[in-house]
Amino acid sequence: MLQKIIQVGNSLAVVLPKPFTKLANFKAGDYVSMETNEHIHAVYIRPEQYEDQPGLTPEFKTWLDEVTSKEKETIQALARV
Repeated sequence: MLQKIIQVGNSLAVVLPKPFTKLANFKAGDYVSMETNEHIHAVYIRPEQYEDQPGLTPEFKTWLDEVTSKEKETIQALARV
């Protein structure tokens, strides 16, 4: 989903679409944790209670993709069990 960055006073903002806020259970006035990942140019927005839990690092994602690709048949076989 593509969203436009808008100017709000001296800051920039992105409007969170209703389907996203409903899925994430965000409500007006809630506090959220924001984390950036400079390696993949991403921003993560999570509910406040997850603030101390790190997100998926690029290194872990790369490792996970490699293992998933290498062990594809095994993973599929386990999914059928």
